[in-house]
Amino acid sequence: MKMDKAFLEVGGETFLTRAVKTLSTVCENRVKIVFNKAQTNFIEKLLADVPHIFDVYENRGALGGIHAALDNCKSEWAIVLAVDLPLVTSEAIEYLAQVTLESRDFAAIVPIQTDGRPQPLCAVYRVEDCLTKIEELLMKEFSSPVKDFLKVVPIRFIGQKDLSNNKNLFLNVNNPNDFQKLVSR
Repeated sequence: MKMDKAFLEVGGETFLTRAVKTLSTVCENRVKIVFNKAQTNFIEKLLADVPHIFDVYENRGALGGIHAALDNCKSEWAIVLAVDLPLVTSEAIEYLAQVTLESRDFAAIVPIQTDGRPQPLCAVYRVEDCLTKIEELLMKEFSSPVKDFLKVVPIRFIGQKDLSNNKNLFLNVNNPNDFQKLVSR
C-alpha cells in the first residue's frame, strides 16, 4: 500500500479510527491497538486516548497480533478486529459478543465469510483457552498461520449473514485494488 493501512481513509475517517469506534460499542474503554515494533514511526499518529501494545513474538503476522491482544487482555474474552476490515460494523461486533455469552463450551467464536472461509481477524477468543495454544504454535514454528491455531481449539462458527446483510462486510483491504474497490462502492 506504500503506507500503513491504519491511516487509509474512508468516509473521512482512518481505518484505525473506524476500528476503535466499532469495538468501543462493546469494549468501552478497553480497546487497545496492537502493532509490531517496526511500526513505531507512527506512534505519534495513534489515538491519544487508546493504549497501544506491541507484538510479543515479532514478525509473526496475524497470529502474533492475536497473541499480543490475548496476552495483554484482562478479561475472560477478547474481541479481535483487524484494522484492514473497515466495513465491519458495531452491530456485527455486538452480535458476536452476544453469541459469546451463550457459547460457554467454545474457546472461539469465528465468523464464516460468504466464500466459506473463516475470518479469524474479526472474532472473539477465550483468553485462558486460546493463549497457551497460540504460544505453543509460535514457539514451534516461525511462521504459523492462524488456520493452524483454529484447528486446535473448540470453535463456534457464525455465518456472515447472521452478522450483516452486507456481502462486503469482510472486505479485506490489502492492496491498492482492494482500496479502490472500497472507495468506489
